[in-house]
Amino acid sequence: MGPSAHVSATEALVDFRATLCVFADQAKDALGIIDHEIRRTLSFVDEKLHEWQAAVRRAEDEVIQAKIEWNQRHIQRIGDRRPDTTFAEKALRRAQANLEFAQEKLNAARRWQRDLPHEILTYEGPARQLQNALESEVPRMAAYMDRKIAALETYVRQAPG
Repeated sequence: MGPSAHVSATEALVDFRATLCVFADQAKDALGIIDHEIRRTLSFVDEKLHEWQAAVRRAEDEVIQAKIEWNQRHIQRIGDRRPDTTFAEKALRRAQANLEFAQEKLNAARRWQRDLPHEILTYEGPARQLQNALESEVPRMAAYMDRKIAALETYVRQAPG
């Protein structure tokens, strides 16, 4: 028979097992929250894509309207003078700036819609591995620890004083 071990308490192992189980529950909850946030983000990006597509169409219409108004003011003559086109030019520049802004946002939404699925796939592999470990390995480890804790407690009770 080999040398005997000096085991006086198993509280640290019991605490570790409890902490492991709490971690597993929290990690499962976190994975569920992340999954929900991924679905929300996909929906958000799709919604923004449609919003910016509509905004681009509206901005294009505003540019066309501003060009028409500027053109009308530009070709108009009152006697031998032309009317002031400053306001129409400002409106046209503002409409063009709004169109450019909407196009930038639309391009960003398209980029997110294109890139997000790849990023999700990059996340899902390790997340699936963690989920599998939480569902199979942690319970197996907890059962193993239960057996070892019970064996050590039996050893402590049987050990000579």
